[in-house]
Amino acid sequence: MKNTIRTFLLAIFTLAFINACQNHSEKGEQTTTGQPTQQTINKQNDARLEGDHVTSDEEIPVLSPEEKQAYIDKAKSVAKNAFTIFSGHLKTLFAEKKPEEALEFCHDNALKITDSLAKAAGVEIKRTSYRLRNPKNKPTPQEEKVMEIYRKRILKNLKPEPYFHYDNHGYPHVYIPIMVQQKCLMCHGDPNKDIPDNINNKLAKLYPNDKAIFFKVGDLRGIWSIKFPKNKKN
Repeated sequence: MKNTIRTFLLAIFTLAFINACQNHSEKGEQTTTGQPTQQTINKQNDARLEGDHVTSDEEIPVLSPEEKQAYIDKAKSVAKNAFTIFSGHLKTLFAEKKPEEALEFCHDNALKITDSLAKAAGVEIKRTSYRLRNPKNKPTPQEEKVMEIYRKRILKNLKPEPYFHYDNHGYPHVYIPIMVQQKCLMCHGDPNKDIPDNINNKLAKLYPNDKAIFFKVGDLRGIWSIKFPKNKKN
């Protein structure tokens, strides 16, 4: 009789243990303090970015919301400085009715300016788009994913926000959306109504494979893609 009771209790304990393991697996791994492990956090980030992943959990530190925001704030500052430099020169040239020179300035100096700012800030800076003007700005697969997520949000009337994550090589990375404004249409709008003939002609000369047209106000133009050194907090 005692053996029967012992066997019955052992069976109940075994089933309870199996159920507990299944529930643990479904809810995600947790540390002894009840916090999700870094592996679980990475898996959640993977889901948000449709399959992106890091190569090693050990090289990815767990950051607080404040630490993540510090990366975002630094990236926004760098992007703002770059935009200010670009727009300042372009505004001057357009005000002087020299749109062709403005396009030449952008063509000849955009990458040089971003490289200089990147060195000064200790980061890597890139502007990219899903419809390229300069093929040298071709997006990585991860950047394509981020832009697709942003575009889906816009279609749902949701505002795309700067996004922080670790890329698949373990680098802290921030993406900042670039939205199309009315003033952008002169160079990126409909060639048949928004872009003047002289700018159309210059664009055709400078960028024979130009895809960065037919945008509308409120569209996603592209992103600032800013990569930080590994494990260096701001």
